[in-house]
Amino acid sequence: MPLTKTSTKSTLVSIQALRGLAALGVALAHLHAVEGKFGGAPLLGNWAIAGFAGVDLFFVISGFVMVWVTRHDQGKPAALPVFWFARFMRVYPLWWLVLSAIVVVWMIQPAWVYASHLTNPDILRSYLLVPAKELPLHAVGWTLIHEVWFYIVFGVLLLAPARLFPVLLALWAAVVTSAALAFPKPLDPILSIIRHPLTLEFIMGAAVGLFARRGRFFAPRLMLQFGSFFMLLSIASIHANPSAAFGDEWTRVALFGVPAAIIIWGWVGLECQQGATTPKWSQALGNWSYALYLIHVPAFVAVGRLAAPLSREGPLDNLALIIVALVVAIGAAFILHIGFERPVQGFAQRLLKRYKSAQ
Repeated sequence: MPLTKTSTKSTLVSIQALRGLAALGVALAHLHAVEGKFGGAPLLGNWAIAGFAGVDLFFVISGFVMVWVTRHDQGKPAALPVFWFARFMRVYPLWWLVLSAIVVVWMIQPAWVYASHLTNPDILRSYLLVPAKELPLHAVGWTLIHEVWFYIVFGVLLLAPARLFPVLLALWAAVVTSAALAFPKPLDPILSIIRHPLTLEFIMGAAVGLFARRGRFFAPRLMLQFGSFFMLLSIASIHANPSAAFGDEWTRVALFGVPAAIIIWGWVGLECQQGATTPKWSQALGNWSYALYLIHVPAFVAVGRLAAPLSREGPLDNLALIIVALVVAIGAAFILHIGFERPVQGFAQRLLKRYKSAQ
């Protein structure tokens, strides 16, 4: 079935809703750790750690979106600087803002920020999102390092004619798969990123984007249901040791990357073919998802430290901590999005329009 008029939009509400869901999942997983540290016996069990599947959903979404928004730019060298500038402005300004606030705290109270690591972080590499032996100072930045690597390679692939793009994408997947299977994880952090199987989640998302651009959807409602059931089954299967499942490269891709791709394919298909929509609040949360992803851990820790002296035995205090921490994190994300992220994106769009006009 050909793409409908609804599907030609640059922003798909289904994707925005999934972004919000992914950010909430990651936040829930981190809230499990914060509750255990500051709230006594946790209400959130090991099942909450399954929220880290939100990272895999984010990666697949990124691959899909890159193909979706560049569908008119393949094979056009002049589009490459526009693509990289847009990605730079999307990732770095808000990252720098949040990271700088954390750097200030780290300089005053290092144990509040980086207590779980034996060595000091590389601050410059943290700002630049360059792979290092240790995690970035703001640990969630490890996912952004993968994002930046994907954007670099994807931008180069855009130089190829559109007819060759799927072939090059498949070749990239084959190289990553072969390297990951043939070689153990190297000590060099840059080589580790290059061969990392998580890159396959971006490529899966890009493959779904290629099908979506051509209107190739196969029973989207059934696909969405199957992908959701697959994801729930994966979550149930790791209940005994979820940390180990997310720590294993191939297990993570198989259990969470694959169903994420199926869910996206089905949900986008429902929107494109049947005009399915999502609640306004889910779309708004999707708009704030990047800000929520970056700010939720500092917000949780701040609430946890303030609440710890007031904590009492029993579940009510834990429930209050969970609710207040989520409200504070979502509120902070809204403020960051409205007060900083959206103006920065508006400024970037104006610069790009001037550049295109000059060209």
